[in-house]
Amino acid sequence: MSVINEIKTLLGMEVKLAQMKLMDGVTVIEADSFQLDNAVFIVNGEERVPMPIGEYELEDGNILKVDVEGIIAAIEPATEEEPANEEPLATPAEQEMEAEPNAPKKIVESVSKEIFFAEIEKLRTEIAELKLAKEVIKEELSADVVVEPLTHSPETKSEVKLNKISTNRQMTTQDRVMAQLFK
Repeated sequence: MSVINEIKTLLGMEVKLAQMKLMDGVTVIEADSFQLDNAVFIVNGEERVPMPIGEYELEDGNILKVDVEGIIAAIEPATEEEPANEEPLATPAEQEMEAEPNAPKKIVESVSKEIFFAEIEKLRTEIAELKLAKEVIKEELSADVVVEPLTHSPETKSEVKLNKISTNRQMTTQDRVMAQLFK
């Protein structure tokens, strides 16, 4: 993406991306523009997956080459192959087998599923490791801590110390001043 489009995306403004279909007529790919070194993605509903490495035939006949995942390496015009020798027509089963290696949708789908399931498996192993670590820590803490039962003793009372003011004591200067003020 260009810097301007990244800024527009961050600001929530609408960014128009160029879209094309592959030769299968179903798989939709999109990019800022179909030029060298631009990012290219496969659109799967609302999801965008970086285009895997390989060569893909576009609906208009051009060939899109991706050398680094998700980056356009080259777009070459369609080359017309001249039949050197006519071969006998293949059976439908042979045609289907030949079509499978050229089916980028299936390749992309299998690659994305492999990545997805690999991530899930990785997360499951991490969760199992964390649970094991939690149990080990819990056992270590329970072995170190000795809990003594609490006892309640209602007979224990604290003594309250009172300061008694005597009426028969000798008056200080402060006492005389106060007595004069509050007569």
